[in-house]
Amino acid sequence: MKIKLWSLVFLLFVTNASSYAQFKPHTKIRLIANVASIQPGSHFTVGLLMTMDKGWHTYWINGGDAGLPTELKWTLPDGVTVDEIQWPLPEKHLDSGDILSYSYSDENMLLVNVNVAPNVALGSRVTLKVEASWLECETSCIPGSGKAELTLPVKQETPTSSHADLFKKYRQSIPPQWTPSAGFTVETKTEKGAVEFHLTPSRSNKFASIDFYPESLENVTIGRTQATLASSRLKIPLSSDQTVAKELTFRGLIVYQFEGGKQQAVAYETKLPSNAVSGGKASGGLLDQTFTTTQQGGGEQSLFLYLIFAVIGGLLLNIMPCVLPVIALKIFGIVRMAGDNPKQVKKLGWFFSLGIVASFLVLALLVIVLQLAGQQVGWGFQFQEPMFVIFMSLIVFAFGLSLFGVYEIRLPGAAVESISGAVAQQRGKGYLSSFSEGIFATILATPCTAPFLGTALGFAFSQPAWIILLIFFFVAFGMALPYLLLTSKPAWMKFLPKPGTWMENAKQFMGFLMMATLLWLLYVLGKQLGMEAVIWTGAFLLAVGVACWLIGRYATLTASRRGVITTWIVALAVVVLGYWVFLEKMLDVRNVIAGVGPSSEVSQADDSKIPWQPFSLASLESHLKSNKTVFVDFTAEWCLTCKVNEKTVLSDQRIIDKLKSGGIVTIRADWTNRNPDITKLLAKFGRSGVPLYVIFPAGKPNEPIVLPELITTSMVLEALEKAVPSTSGVLKN
Repeated sequence: MKIKLWSLVFLLFVTNASSYAQFKPHTKIRLIANVASIQPGSHFTVGLLMTMDKGWHTYWINGGDAGLPTELKWTLPDGVTVDEIQWPLPEKHLDSGDILSYSYSDENMLLVNVNVAPNVALGSRVTLKVEASWLECETSCIPGSGKAELTLPVKQETPTSSHADLFKKYRQSIPPQWTPSAGFTVETKTEKGAVEFHLTPSRSNKFASIDFYPESLENVTIGRTQATLASSRLKIPLSSDQTVAKELTFRGLIVYQFEGGKQQAVAYETKLPSNAVSGGKASGGLLDQTFTTTQQGGGEQSLFLYLIFAVIGGLLLNIMPCVLPVIALKIFGIVRMAGDNPKQVKKLGWFFSLGIVASFLVLALLVIVLQLAGQQVGWGFQFQEPMFVIFMSLIVFAFGLSLFGVYEIRLPGAAVESISGAVAQQRGKGYLSSFSEGIFATILATPCTAPFLGTALGFAFSQPAWIILLIFFFVAFGMALPYLLLTSKPAWMKFLPKPGTWMENAKQFMGFLMMATLLWLLYVLGKQLGMEAVIWTGAFLLAVGVACWLIGRYATLTASRRGVITTWIVALAVVVLGYWVFLEKMLDVRNVIAGVGPSSEVSQADDSKIPWQPFSLASLESHLKSNKTVFVDFTAEWCLTCKVNEKTVLSDQRIIDKLKSGGIVTIRADWTNRNPDITKLLAKFGRSGVPLYVIFPAGKPNEPIVLPELITTSMVLEALEKAVPSTSGVLKN
């Protein structure tokens, strides 16, 4: 069974009890009641109001991977009893190190019903005492404790209410028990090592998101909830180091959102047979095996060869679909520079290349820091964060508007250059602009995995920090190499078209390429968070467009300094207001990203003719143990290389026929959002990113066939033939 991190916290507390005594508590508690007095034979409610310092939080009944729930010990007078704690809906977070938690921040109140016996004497006073203990966390965690008490008079008359608004607020936040009136029905299915809920909404409803927050089960490890929105299914892995010999009661919260509605939750419980719990770890087996892989294009190589792969992969990034808009933009810039003096052209090329190298080194350092923190990361990992996708949408949209002439911009170089620097740029300067273009090119390149690049980066991500830095540097060098060569020999620019009026048309055409990139980013966002996120992000971009128009209209070189400053302040206010109204309020973006958005699991809603199954380690292991041939497609919606392979190769009818005739199980491991199991399995094959294609032959799960990043129809057919030979033994292309 997985050892929870809070065990370490407890150990540190026991061994350093004297030092903990010096900690200032970050949570204050207060015991209040919903009545001012009590009657004999009545019932009322008390609440333990917990107020946390800013940035601190406490935990739900199931704290997750690293939390502990609040515990209450009561001291009660004769004739008074209390029921179980009623827990408000918690916040779901996935913190650094892939730590899942269910917690409360700022303020929370735990409600407890109190029962008063009929023989409690009139005119007496009843005192309730509670001793609470909890775990409070910010960047670190410390145990907290406190005592509170409440005294109420016993009277004959009907008691008046107290703290009505506060109790109303927290009663509404406590999920009710599920009934069909919730707008959907629930069907429970169990299998070895998992329980699955199939939710069927009423005709008038359609789910925008679904999730399940499980309560803890004694001696049972509960895996991450796997949500498949298209089929409205929730699957929860269950495992134990011990044999489970009795029926279990499994409880938790179904957290959901209908399209056009707000997030809701209902409490749900079901009886589980003992065989629903597997006898080993939920993620055991496959990740612990050693594979003897058949590589379509090579195996283990020396560090020198990996460096060569890094250079070639970086060079090929320049022709990948993700970077096409930047290529056009840079070629346009080189043509523009062709009229400058050779020394200046060379310097601008060096600064552009320096921007690429600096960006790659920053990415390498970020990877190293995240790995030291215990985080599983891979190539293009930043595109798994919806806020990064929204930010990139803003940048690309604003940049496209500048190319259309809505406003003049030299981002991000112009943002830091003075007016005199901007004028000087027209005479050949603008080093910061070239440097920034290099950064921009690198950011748009990261969702792509070019040939040779996946092999080099997969090797790097499993190596010490200095090798990660070295390989990232060589990838950057490869990507920057064409621009270094072209600008180091300005005489070669005579082969480029001469500057002229055509350049304005070319610039505007590049604006359309930027808008195409924006459509791709919004498509990725829709796959991550749903269509509502695309709509409200589009509304936010409309506000950004208004801000850009204000700058282009009023912050001109002929405007006064005061006018320019005022315009920029107003434009910034429009952007901030747009974010607040459309993303923060309408989309509730932080809660959506915290885990209530659509699952990254793939459904049958796509247009593929291949019957893809969603990925889970449990299902993959089950198919392999059943001696089935399995084809696994590691992909992501933000990976354009993946999309090209899907549309041009995996859609080929010959491949589809071979998969069906061979009885091959097809699993799509969607890495659009973070999935630690997919990340670990990628690392098992020496890869740090997608695409990756792996075929597990029947009866030989330890001898998978691994395909390269860019695949061809004949290559896939040949690999499938190795895994499942046809009756004739021959495949014709």
